[in-house]
Amino acid sequence: MSGVAGPAESGAPAWSARALLPADHRAPRAARRVVSTLLLAWGYGSQVELVELVASELVSNAVRRAGPGEMLELDLWTDPRLVWLSVTDGSSEPPPAPGTPDRSLRLIERVCEDWGVEESVLGHRVWAAIPALDLPAGEPTPGPDT
Repeated sequence: MSGVAGPAESGAPAWSARALLPADHRAPRAARRVVSTLLLAWGYGSQVELVELVASELVSNAVRRAGPGEMLELDLWTDPRLVWLSVTDGSSEPPPAPGTPDRSLRLIERVCEDWGVEESVLGHRVWAAIPALDLPAGEPTPGPDT
């Protein structure tokens, strides 16, 4: 993992981490491991299976577009309502956009609050926002103003 940051000084849950993964057949499994390890450590245990599924689908799509020897960047972060995930690849081939008739992306649309595609300095970044089913122990419940 490249880095991990803890809760913000304001007390709001705000964890983040970045991992670099080889763009090959091992990447989806590695992404699932990173996601499960971090979410369990951060107290988001009920999110593990769903976020693992989203990570696996996004990483698998990125591997299909990536060239030999490329690396993928996996980012995971939280806020009071959502668990966020993004995968960045260096491919010049654009990833499928929302609304594309792709089985894995239809799955992403069903389980995520939102998702999208952005150009990045490295290539393309596909992100997803997954509703937080619960908050880590000891964290305040977000009110209507958060």
